[in-house]
Amino acid sequence: MAKFALVTVIAALVAVSYVEGHGRMMKPPNRSSIWRVPAFLSQNPPANYGDNQLFCGGVHQPDNPGTNCGVCGDPISDPAPRDNEINGKYYRGIITGEYTAGQIIDVEIDLTVSHKGNFEWRLCTNPATETQDCFNQHVLELADGSGTKARGEPTGLHRVQLRLPAGVTCDHCILQWNYRAGNNWGYCEDGTGASGCGAQETFRGCSDISIS
Repeated sequence: MAKFALVTVIAALVAVSYVEGHGRMMKPPNRSSIWRVPAFLSQNPPANYGDNQLFCGGVHQPDNPGTNCGVCGDPISDPAPRDNEINGKYYRGIITGEYTAGQIIDVEIDLTVSHKGNFEWRLCTNPATETQDCFNQHVLELADGSGTKARGEPTGLHRVQLRLPAGVTCDHCILQWNYRAGNNWGYCEDGTGASGCGAQETFRGCSDISIS
């Protein structure tokens, strides 16, 4: 009986650690996390206490970026507009970052639990068509020239510099953070199996910005 109780407690602790969360984009703050930033409190952003769990409803994504996921991390099965999309529950049209074309910008990700993998950022310049195709038109480069992906570990605050595309301006555009985890085991392209191969969890956040 004691052994069974110990196993039950361990299982419960594992479940709690999983549920407690994963990550959120805090600079510029995504729509679900604006309420955490004092500078925006006067605009009465709604609070989402689960803002670090925008993981497509827990569905593992076979592709990258995930196509079985709302563009801002909501379950694809939710009716549109989804909670974190334009005109959804957490959208208020609050511009949380003002930049200039071609600028190197600072972004911050609060990774509450690391699932390895990589971060990427995409820019949609037309809010009227907030689709993944729109975001995929501008995959942002890391400022150091090392590519587009930043490592999603360890747990903690990640500060990353990105370069905005030259010649791209908008009064209102959307910055999408896409975090493809890498801790699930799956089959690799060469037929072998390893952690990080195959379908993985995807986490997202959408921030409303302007570029002059």
